[in-house]
Amino acid sequence: MKKVFLLLLLSVSIGSAYAQLPSRAEVKQSMRRVADWQIAHMKEVPYDPLNWVNATFYLGLTKWAEVAEQENKESFYYQWLTRLGRRNYWQVDKRMYHADDICIAQTYLDLYRKYHKEEMIIPTLARTEWVMSHPSKGSFLLDYSDASTLERWTWCDALFMAPPVYARLYRITGDKKFIRFMDKEYKATYDYLYDKGENLFYRDHRYFDQKEANGTKVFWGRGNGWVLGGLVEILRELPVDDKKYRPFYQDLFVKLATRVAELQHKDGFWHASMLDPDSYPSPETSCSGFFVYAMLYGINEGLLPRDKFLPVAQKGWDALLSAVEEDGKLGYVQPIGADPRKVTREMTEVYGPGAFLLAGYELYRMVPETATQPNNNISPERVREIAAMLPEKPQGLGVTYKDRVYWDGMQNDPKAKELLEEVARMVKKPMPPFVDSLYLHLNATNVRLPGENMMNARYNYVFKLVMAECLENKGRYMRAIENGIVELCNQKTWSIPAHDRSLQNYNGTDYYVDLVVATAGNSLAQCVYMLDDKLSMETRARVQCAFREKVFRPIYRCLEETKPFYWFKVTNNWNSVCLAGVTGAALTLLTDKEERAYFVAAAEKYHEYGMKGYADDGYCSEGVGYYNYGFRAYILLREEVCRATQGKIDFFRNPKFARIARYGKNIQMMNGICPAYSDCRIGLSPDWFITNYCDNVLGTVPYYERYNFPKGGNLSLNFIEMFPKQAWKMDLTPEIREALHAEADTLHSYYEQAGILIARPVADGICRLAVSVKGGHNAENHNHNDVGSYAVSLGKETMAGDQGGPFSYPGDYFDRTATEKYKSKGSFGHPVPVVNGTMQATGRKAEGVILEKQFTDTKDVFRIDYTSAYPVAELNQLIRTFNYDRTGAGVFTVNDEFTSKSPIRFETALTTASSWKVLDGKHIELTSGDERMIVAIDASGPVEFTSEVIEINAPAYTRIGISLKNKSDKGYIRQTMCSKRP
Repeated sequence: MKKVFLLLLLSVSIGSAYAQLPSRAEVKQSMRRVADWQIAHMKEVPYDPLNWVNATFYLGLTKWAEVAEQENKESFYYQWLTRLGRRNYWQVDKRMYHADDICIAQTYLDLYRKYHKEEMIIPTLARTEWVMSHPSKGSFLLDYSDASTLERWTWCDALFMAPPVYARLYRITGDKKFIRFMDKEYKATYDYLYDKGENLFYRDHRYFDQKEANGTKVFWGRGNGWVLGGLVEILRELPVDDKKYRPFYQDLFVKLATRVAELQHKDGFWHASMLDPDSYPSPETSCSGFFVYAMLYGINEGLLPRDKFLPVAQKGWDALLSAVEEDGKLGYVQPIGADPRKVTREMTEVYGPGAFLLAGYELYRMVPETATQPNNNISPERVREIAAMLPEKPQGLGVTYKDRVYWDGMQNDPKAKELLEEVARMVKKPMPPFVDSLYLHLNATNVRLPGENMMNARYNYVFKLVMAECLENKGRYMRAIENGIVELCNQKTWSIPAHDRSLQNYNGTDYYVDLVVATAGNSLAQCVYMLDDKLSMETRARVQCAFREKVFRPIYRCLEETKPFYWFKVTNNWNSVCLAGVTGAALTLLTDKEERAYFVAAAEKYHEYGMKGYADDGYCSEGVGYYNYGFRAYILLREEVCRATQGKIDFFRNPKFARIARYGKNIQMMNGICPAYSDCRIGLSPDWFITNYCDNVLGTVPYYERYNFPKGGNLSLNFIEMFPKQAWKMDLTPEIREALHAEADTLHSYYEQAGILIARPVADGICRLAVSVKGGHNAENHNHNDVGSYAVSLGKETMAGDQGGPFSYPGDYFDRTATEKYKSKGSFGHPVPVVNGTMQATGRKAEGVILEKQFTDTKDVFRIDYTSAYPVAELNQLIRTFNYDRTGAGVFTVNDEFTSKSPIRFETALTTASSWKVLDGKHIELTSGDERMIVAIDASGPVEFTSEVIEINAPAYTRIGISLKNKSDKGYIRQTMCSKRP
């Protein structure tokens, strides 16, 4: 069973009175998710659209539609209801006299009062006119084998189904024949089925002599709920000053409500049996919904004393909320019947949500507009301030399929053409299935890819279909798209197995929003936006349900009820990626401005943690790959919020942003080559889009953009560059201008806090050698034990140095022992020493202390003491000196010097993906592409070479060990690299 989140936080005071009402925002959220769930699942309802089972839901939905339009200028729900009427030509159901078959007319008449279209009322007038002209003489002895006994209101449910129709017609037309007929028939039923001793209604005559297990009379919970709810509908239509008809119904309403209040169970519910709840201990939400509805109406209209009935109604509402699942499904609804039956949480029927929405409507009426949502974390005041900045309707990042100028133009893009060809083949096959064994494969084998590939294939199937449909606009992919979106909504989990080791997402016991939930979710949200009215209303409602279950409510719950998910306060890429995905989905899907504003306020509060992962000088310790990933996500977040607030909130208004923005250019050695530190994949460069976007925002070059059509992968993070108007420009403050000016050195980029130097040759000089060297420490984000590492490029080739991280992570890659198990993560796989058989330690204390740094136009010196990186008791000192000479063809030297208390073994390493060979005892040749480099070895004693190929889910590379043959208490090994022999 899914974990239930009670949205209302109502404290109980002495004497059982609840201390405060919920806010309107809370009530609306609850109503919306119940309404959306039922709309999303209407195709699964087996009853005719005109059946009374559905009609009860339509009535509740009409009330919610009124709230949604009034509060959010949202027409979706009224559109859904009017579409229903048009499809059925505003007809009521088939049986002429049967009360159930005219129940739907209540909704038709409410819509008629709104739109004043005659076609909405004519069929109802025709039916009621005929019935009044031909009144039934049927018996009140209800017998389902004799249809004539169902022609009058011979069962108590009928008092909800038919009388409110006649009351509405009386109010609409002013013709008293409707109220006279209703009054006559209603009182006949009242006289027959109402027990004046118990002040309750029998369901029908068959229960007069029956007894419950405890010896009491049989009074059905929902049956009395029907009556009390029907009385509300009648009283709404009868004028307050009416002396002839109203007194009877008002008096009956008060009597029945008073009796019902006395029978509320301690859990806040009413049960299937009014007088024998112990025989039916499960809650029953349809009767509870009607009872809460009636009591709140009575309080609102001054018919019931507030001090007596409000605690009962609030307790009942709180109980109803506890029966609503995260996705909006209302449970504990007794199936169709005529008497008390056992109920389970899994049971639901359409009339249950109808009663819930009716109750929510009256609670919404009761709550003052000034009441605020009692958030513990995100400020309600700030939410309201942000809501005032937002547009009336949610907006996506791009353009919908209706913008034919854009989409028709994109059809000429080579990637778009390739996509259309792929989708034409792909759609012939079904959507890849969700395979449970593949999802569970990680826990069984510690291998990540099978489960992740399975899930990614499902997401990409839908995303590619959507892109193709927007490009073509022929409708031929819509069936597959609708089915695919519904499948994703029904999918057990959106999280990947690696982030769901406990299987709480998989089992639906508690949903956690991870990187994939955020990014795939935002991608799906943008797809829904782009498709616009191509998607059916039911599918759009199902999307809303899925997002509330899997994204929005888990976020709200963790921020206000439990504790924030770890990524809210983490200082790595998770923060930006998850915030961007969640915020983007909220701004795209949520129609309520305050709901959207809540997620913007959360991003405003927590985005700074992700920025703390960058040093103040802008360095990204996770490496270029995660800069492309994490900072691209931060750009996405910034753009989402800027567009939504018209630039009133801009996360880039900070000098630190300017320095982070320049990282993409400053980290490049030359020709787009970057050092592959940490988990950066070898060969990666900063994305052109990121550097261009930052230039556009900062105005460092003339504004320029190009559209890049994504072939697949992470659609969410690539959305901005697909469409026009990519960058929200920023007015530069003096502080930001100063930061940009400080970044102007073309020969050097130095990140002091991280101890990272990038040294480049002079532009247009003969030197084609560029280097990067690293001090730092071994407790960075996506840390490798690599203090003292470096990278060397020659021309367009990376010749030697740090080889980066895996292209896909093994299941235990982030375990504490991973640096020992995976050589590319531990220091053994890096171009750093092994001291007396010992590798570098993990942790902040393992660091490179900078002893000297001299940067000139011709030569650079960078010297570190990294003794602390090696937990070797005999080691006194270990110093590495980097010398880079950009004169001539260029030379790079790496010199290690050590001293120790006693003789030790000492070895350093050269790591390379180049072809290599030892030329002699002192020279190694490296070849990559057209480039050739010589590494000269000089040492305090004879050296020997070893080699080992390292390959961990990434291109293989070779670690060439260079070790002193003999132990020594002091010594050195110097490597000198150049494009020819020195």
